[in-house]
Amino acid sequence: MGTKIAKLFVITAAVYLGMKFLVPMVLPFLLAIALARLLYPLAKMLEKKTGCQRNVARLLAYGIFLAGVGAAAAGLLYFCYRMGSSCLNHMDGFKESAQEIFCICCDRIEQMFGISAGEIQKTIDRETSEMTKGMVAYSKDAGWYMIGLLAKVFVTFIAAFLMLNDYERMIGGCKKTQVGRAVISVLKEIKEASGAYLGAQLRIMGIITAICIAGLFLLGIPYAFWIGLGIGFCDALPFIGTGTIFVPWALINILLGKYKQAVWLFVYYIICSFVRELLEPKLVGKHLGVPPLAVLMSIYIGIQVYGGAGVIFGPVSALLIYEIYMLFLK
Repeated sequence: MGTKIAKLFVITAAVYLGMKFLVPMVLPFLLAIALARLLYPLAKMLEKKTGCQRNVARLLAYGIFLAGVGAAAAGLLYFCYRMGSSCLNHMDGFKESAQEIFCICCDRIEQMFGISAGEIQKTIDRETSEMTKGMVAYSKDAGWYMIGLLAKVFVTFIAAFLMLNDYERMIGGCKKTQVGRAVISVLKEIKEASGAYLGAQLRIMGIITAICIAGLFLLGIPYAFWIGLGIGFCDALPFIGTGTIFVPWALINILLGKYKQAVWLFVYYIICSFVRELLEPKLVGKHLGVPPLAVLMSIYIGIQVYGGAGVIFGPVSALLIYEIYMLFLK
């Protein structure tokens, strides 16, 4: 019994150190392996259907993938351009509405707390100045981060193409060793579990998005579909969530005297939070074949250990610990 506990402790520590420090360093190559595995069936199909050489078929498969990525990126840029153009065309109206809301909020704060509008304006100007200085410094870091991200994407794409060309030899070499076979077995389990986890998260995001769109539509909010879609997407991000949108929005409505709308926004926030807390362990546990409580614990502990990324890293770490532990017991 003591030996099993010691093994579990060592495996847990190794998984934690690997996920915390090793995975970020080798992430481009892990993504490249997944991409090569995804494109391999397409390359084999093209080789069989067209009768072309292996290298040509794989180059063609990779070209199709790059064309798809390029089309998706172009579509996203076009969507952002249209949204940006629409915002610029209505900028004057937005400014007038924002100024009107600001004045009403200042009046309400003065009535409720005795803080004058001038003091509020000075505080906002001071905070805005500090924020601007911080954003200038942050923009430099963000620029270097984007350069590093682009470099990682470039390395991932190059590594994926090289792995796709050498896929059979790479997999064959792994299968010849006991460690390689164990790694392939664990990766297979992670692949199946990751697909189930992602599918469950997409279902939850779809349900919450539908709730947001329906709720905003019933309140008569303009652009309810697009706003609800954006809030639903924010809910999928653990460091943002629906509360980041609904709570400030409800508080502003209270200051504007729109108490009914504020109450309903709070209600929608509570409903969305409850739905996620209820469905996430249940759906994820159902697809992974583990108890919902275990999924909830893995997500909670993952967030405590890894931060926002723990929503993904937590369940993956738990799965790795379980699979490696079971391999040691065989």
